[in-house]
Amino acid sequence: MSFLHDAIAKLEKTLEDSGCEHGIVTLGVNYDADVCQYPKGVCMEGHFGGKSGQFITNEPVRANTRISFMYGAPLKDQKQRGAASVIINAVSAFLCLTRKLQSCIPDHYAPCLEELSREVAGKRIYLIGPMPVLERALGRQVVDSPEAADLFLVAGDGMTSDEGVACIDEYLGKKRMIFLGPSTAGVCGLMNLEHWCPYGR
Repeated sequence: MSFLHDAIAKLEKTLEDSGCEHGIVTLGVNYDADVCQYPKGVCMEGHFGGKSGQFITNEPVRANTRISFMYGAPLKDQKQRGAASVIINAVSAFLCLTRKLQSCIPDHYAPCLEELSREVAGKRIYLIGPMPVLERALGRQVVDSPEAADLFLVAGDGMTSDEGVACIDEYLGKKRMIFLGPSTAGVCGLMNLEHWCPYGR
């Protein structure tokens, strides 16, 4: 079991006897969407009940599926975990469980990065997932191993990769983790994890 399974279990409990679990979520790719500057990939969108959620990934899924597909599923690979994450985001948007499920506009990239840089100043940082912007901006603060880090920054595919899931599960509650952008909003809302997206919509 992983933190993603825990989030899914909480969503399942929230939806119990609502009938929503039988609803269809449409997964696709939106190449025209504004996307968070931190993760690397394309915008996979989930649509449910007239609301949408985003997940930035290099492993997008296009499908129509039921929410209940996630219940008890092993989520053995990155594609399945990414699909589950975007479903969580779309359903969270529909149920108003969390905010900031759409990216900010590019005009807000610079102030967001400045504020995040101040937030993590003086800390040794381990990046979970490919984040070229932060690799450049944070420079010498970025360390090569989780053991050496004071805090973790998590975004997009980092949350669903084999290495990322293992790292998060090992250090959650032991070291500070900041989850970045709309991709992580639904899971953070369900699990009460620290979320960073000051300009998201």
